[in-house]
Amino acid sequence: MVTLFDFEQNGGYALRRIPMIMRLKLDVCCLRISLAAWQALSRDEREELVAMPFASDEQRATFRTRLATMLAPHADDPEMAVEQAGIDPSPAWQQKDTVPQDVIDTLDALSLPAITQVQWANLNELQRFALSKLTRPGHRNAKLLSALREFGLG
Repeated sequence: MVTLFDFEQNGGYALRRIPMIMRLKLDVCCLRISLAAWQALSRDEREELVAMPFASDEQRATFRTRLATMLAPHADDPEMAVEQAGIDPSPAWQQKDTVPQDVIDTLDALSLPAITQVQWANLNELQRFALSKLTRPGHRNAKLLSALREFGLG
């Protein structure tokens, strides 16, 4: 199975919540699912989705199809729907040369050390994605400090 971040594993079953790798896959495919839809999937289905290869357009199409197939038995429940989402085609987390403003602002508001451009560039794509998600406006930032520590930034 794909390695999950330590901050995502809170003692129980690690895939009870939607992990960052799955959120990344959904965002790249411009899809959204609810937590209820995620939890309606079996453990094996969740593990399969998380582990699916995702580098090529063909692999992404396979992922979309597999997700839709897994959620099809729950199609009568609107909470189980796979929604199309208007996701930024060039999200800030993909830009290695600039720390996103939301990350800068959140760290400043929480009196945490700033992330330098070099530190940002040295993070992998999933780490940058996670920090962008954990610092978006209106987010509780509950796991931010743990993520910063795990990524060697705090």
